[in-house]
Amino acid sequence: MSRIFLLINDPLVAGRMRGLIDATPGLQTVGWVATMDQARTQLPALQADLVLSDLQLADGWVAGFVDEISTSVRYGRPKTLLVTMSLDDSQLIDALVRGADGYFVQGQSPQSLIAAVEQTLSGGAEMAPGIARQVKAHFDAAAWKRSDRLDDENPLHPDRVERQVLQWICDGFLPHEIARDLRISTREVALRVRTLYRKMQLDRRTATLTLQMA
Repeated sequence: MSRIFLLINDPLVAGRMRGLIDATPGLQTVGWVATMDQARTQLPALQADLVLSDLQLADGWVAGFVDEISTSVRYGRPKTLLVTMSLDDSQLIDALVRGADGYFVQGQSPQSLIAAVEQTLSGGAEMAPGIARQVKAHFDAAAWKRSDRLDDENPLHPDRVERQVLQWICDGFLPHEIARDLRISTREVALRVRTLYRKMQLDRRTATLTLQMA
């Protein structure tokens, strides 16, 4: 049974989410709070597998807390799925860079929310074209400049596949179209997307550590 902790502003929205999650086999909610301060108090004892959180809370943007969750053993390192109103919000990419595992756009169907929760728990993630272009800009400027020399004899080299997935998302291709052309499953596409987020997060932490040591 996967344990879900809700960090949601609106009690009515939180109530609907709890009902939906608790009615889904294999999922259960283990708590709900509306602020990061409350979450800091309650989350460590709950052994949550996933934190489902609004992008902005009454006590601020959640990106900083995402950083805490992803790096501190105090919270048990649950996965984090963000609920956002818009993919154009700069705070969303900031939270993804700081350690968030994925996002869900508010207003989609209840089934889409459950699918996003289950995908995040299984290690996958979604990436819209607008987000992909920001991720690609990051790698173009930093990470992939260190690994430009890929094995031309190995078209399935992980970096090469991830570059292709990212480019095709930027171009507007859907996961099942990418999976078909790369001859992999849609689940593998989702796993590659999550790996791209992880690499971006690792770049940030490496850069932070380098500055601290300088």
